[in-house]
Amino acid sequence: MRLETIIHGLFKTRRIASCCLCDETAVVYDTARIINNLSNKEAIKIGAFSHIRGELLTFGHGGRIEIGDYCYVGANTYIWSGKSIQIGNRVLIAHSCNIFDNDTHPLDPEARHRQFKQIITRGQPQTIDLKDEEIVIEDDVLIGASVTILKGVRIGRAAVIGAGSVVTKDIASYTVAAGNPARLIREIPSAK
Repeated sequence: MRLETIIHGLFKTRRIASCCLCDETAVVYDTARIINNLSNKEAIKIGAFSHIRGELLTFGHGGRIEIGDYCYVGANTYIWSGKSIQIGNRVLIAHSCNIFDNDTHPLDPEARHRQFKQIITRGQPQTIDLKDEEIVIEDDVLIGASVTILKGVRIGRAAVIGAGSVVTKDIASYTVAAGNPARLIREIPSAK
C-alpha cells in the first residue's frame, strides 16, 4: 500500500473519530460524509463491522443516528436526523436512499427562507420546529435502491422495502412492501 493512501486513511479515521462514535471494525468509505452539527460525538454511533458509503447528518437543533452491527449504507444515501433514527443490526440500505425524521425545511415560505439564509451564513439553526418524529428500522431489514423513508415510521424486523418506494407508514415485520406510498405486497415466512 502506498504511503499517501495510508496517511489519507489515518487522516480520515481521525476526522471520523472526532465527530462520532465509530466501532474500530466499522468501515467509513471516501464517499461517506458524517456531518454532526451538534458537535456531540454520541449523537452519531456506528456499530461493529458496519460499512458506510452515504451521508449521516444531525441538524443543529437536535438529532441522533444509531446504526447497529453489520449494517450497510449505500453511496448517495442520506440519513438526516433532527430527533432520532435508530437502525438495528444487519440492516442493508442500498444506494440513493433518503431517510429523514423531519420535514427538513419549514412549510411556511418566509420561515423556510430564514432557515436557508441562516444555513448559508451561520450554519444550521439551533432552534427550529421541523416537526421531528423518530424513525426505527428493526434488525435484518433490507431497503432497496432509491427508497425514501419519512418521519415517524417503524419498519419491522426482516421487512423488505422494494426499490423506489416511499415509506410513509409503519411496515410490519416479515413483510415485503413496495410502491408510492409503500404498501404490503406479501408476507415473508419467518424462520423463528
